[in-house]
Amino acid sequence: ARGLAQATMAQAAENDGFAHYVREHFADFLEQWSSEPSASLDTSGTDNDARFDYLEQCKTMRDDDRTTLYVDFQHLEQHSVELADAVVSEFYYLEAQLRVALHGVMSRHHPEAVMADKEYTVSFYNMSTLLRVRDMKSDCVGKLLSFSGTVTRTSEVRPELVQASFQCEVCGSVSDPVVQQFKYCEPRKCKNASCPNTAEWRLQIAPTSVSRFVDWQRVRVQENASEIPAGSMPRTLDVVVRGDTVERAKAGDNSIFTGALVAVPDVAQLSAPGERLQVVSKIDSHNPTDGVTGLKALGVRELTYRLVFLASSILSADTHEGFANIRDDSEDEILKSMSAADKDKIDAMKTTPNIYDKLAASIAPTVYGHGEIKKGILLMLLGGVQKTSAKDGTRLRGDINVCLVGDPSTAKSNFLKYVCSILPRAVYTSGKSSTAAGLTATVSKDDETGEFCIEAGALMLADNGICCIDEFDKMDPHDQVAIHEAMEQQTISIAKAGIQATLNARASILAAANPTEGRYDPSKTLKQNLNLTPAIMSRFDLFFVVIDHKDPVADRAIANHIVSLHQYGSMANTEIQPEFTTSELQRYIRYARALKPALSDEASKLLVQFYAQLRRSEQSAPGAYHVTVRQLEALIRLGEARARAELELTITSEHVREAKRLLKESITHVNYDNVDIVETDDLEDEMEEVDRERGGVAAGEAVEPPAADVMGMAGDGVAAEPRKVKSISYDKYSNVSKSIVLYIRSQEEDGETSAPGGGHGLRQGDVVEWYLNQQDELDSIEKLDEERRLVKRIIQRMIKVDNNLMLVKEPESGRVDDRVLTVRQDYVV
Repeated sequence: ARGLAQATMAQAAENDGFAHYVREHFADFLEQWSSEPSASLDTSGTDNDARFDYLEQCKTMRDDDRTTLYVDFQHLEQHSVELADAVVSEFYYLEAQLRVALHGVMSRHHPEAVMADKEYTVSFYNMSTLLRVRDMKSDCVGKLLSFSGTVTRTSEVRPELVQASFQCEVCGSVSDPVVQQFKYCEPRKCKNASCPNTAEWRLQIAPTSVSRFVDWQRVRVQENASEIPAGSMPRTLDVVVRGDTVERAKAGDNSIFTGALVAVPDVAQLSAPGERLQVVSKIDSHNPTDGVTGLKALGVRELTYRLVFLASSILSADTHEGFANIRDDSEDEILKSMSAADKDKIDAMKTTPNIYDKLAASIAPTVYGHGEIKKGILLMLLGGVQKTSAKDGTRLRGDINVCLVGDPSTAKSNFLKYVCSILPRAVYTSGKSSTAAGLTATVSKDDETGEFCIEAGALMLADNGICCIDEFDKMDPHDQVAIHEAMEQQTISIAKAGIQATLNARASILAAANPTEGRYDPSKTLKQNLNLTPAIMSRFDLFFVVIDHKDPVADRAIANHIVSLHQYGSMANTEIQPEFTTSELQRYIRYARALKPALSDEASKLLVQFYAQLRRSEQSAPGAYHVTVRQLEALIRLGEARARAELELTITSEHVREAKRLLKESITHVNYDNVDIVETDDLEDEMEEVDRERGGVAAGEAVEPPAADVMGMAGDGVAAEPRKVKSISYDKYSNVSKSIVLYIRSQEEDGETSAPGGGHGLRQGDVVEWYLNQQDELDSIEKLDEERRLVKRIIQRMIKVDNNLMLVKEPESGRVDDRVLTVRQDYVV
């Protein structure tokens, strides 16, 4: 026994010597380290705190009243490898000694700022080794280490008792300070030798007591998606942050945590289902031990432990990996973070000719072609300007939503994956496997506290980022309804389990969808090709339709591009090289998003004019979907993004025209079926008489039964003769009919009518002759006669079927050319 006691004392003395060594050398490091080599050689007695990194930081701590000193671990390794190894291997044990060393440095250099009750903290960052959540095992307990992960949940900030002073309820004596060890710890016995009290204590929380509270927050961190092995579920780890580190991480952040791994009792795992846990302090024959007894049925007397990470610093993983977050909360922070060299590079890029086209070509360089889609994605990354009303606080979104629709194997998913790879706050999900709660937010019960809390969904995790949703058309209808609010108001409202909250979801949505029948049918509208509701479709600013056309030249170019990528594994040997690298593109977009371009007077007038044109054209020829005021706002956002692409502060007419071109392509991407022209009534008799005079039916006409006489029977049961049907393209029919309508209206407005007696309208023969005189390509009598017959049939269809024209007066002669025509007043071209 005496030998064991002596060994214990020797071990304690050795530990005290080791702790003293670390404390003294760490204080020397703080006072001597400088990133300027000449500073360490300066032995003059002048005040050179500004030349020593950590003395300057101590001065900043004094001015800002902060208590945390941030130490770059690479500096510590360069100063002393032995000291760095000691801190890594025994960090949890030595943390108190490091705080004492910092307190001594502050006392020597800034004694006026040091108070007796002020506790300083040392926080390390920039560790040379970065672990994964899956690597956090028991052999890492107590060591200084860093790991990366994605934050999925954060708790509210609460006070934590770290040092307590108790008053005895029996004799009134005040106990010595009791350090709390992850649970509420009381003194085992009153320090008054004559007092038998061991259980009756009162916590001293008066300002004059030595009890000390600090802020703490629990953060749930999930393994990064790129680090999950195949077939495995993502691991999670609870991280506890204290002091100045609270509120540094929010749901969706990809962060690097530096600190120590500790083991704490896992009380929730000790009870059987439905069994209530009780901590017993009474010792008798029924309760032979203190504390939680464990699983009695199995005879287990030990506690079950779980791992918790005590983080001393939290940094964004983007800065560690060299990526730039192109979407930031504050424009001022973006401009301040740019160095002079970065701004010079951006200015050089701005002067590049055709910068807009070259930036778009640098988007997804491994994908061949698709120039329009790349321009749309570039404008989505640049985004519009978010506006907030000063009167009522109404917020207009500036984020641009884009949807890619098309045939299989047209690189839609590749664009989504590319956007996720260059943005830190980009979330990729699939529509079929996503629910409404998974996309927005869900309310769950905490295992330990039993309280309800909100867990972020994909749109919340992508706040200030982009949410990429693949297979968007395969989402259930009630799941699509859940993202209506997030796509327009950019908020998520929850009223569940006593929680009423409105959460931010300021994210752009990049969706990819397949047509309902597998391949896109150009003869149908976009709405007929997609299984989406009009409410969802109106919330997308841009639709891009990708059709797999068979083109021998393009097919060969695509094949060469893909084979080169597979053969060499990079873009080095491909024919098309991107103008800018990914880092240059990120830097340029990040700088451009700090600009807030304003509309010029000319651009404002053009926007009003373009919107009116889109509404009018929709009435005459319905496009992909209904044009609403949201499309006007989309034009404004696209114009702002187009101005940002050139780093312009004013939106010009050229920017608005490009926005209109992209929007018009997504609205009117419809190919119509051919139009059937049927000869009927007097026109048919007159045409047949002309045919008999010329010797037969004109070439190119087919004889088919009309639609009304499918069985070859007329209405009175008598067999009807087949009528002649000729099909022409929709474009041809549309061009001829619009020309005729515009000509008749212009003549009527000028007062030049050809109706008998000077009445309203024009003779059909005059209209036909005017149209034929405009066609310069009719160089033969046969072509002229054929075109005349076609125009007469088109006019007949406009009267009988489309109701664009109406007869003012029937001809007395009975000839078709003598009919007087006019345009309906309610018809809009």
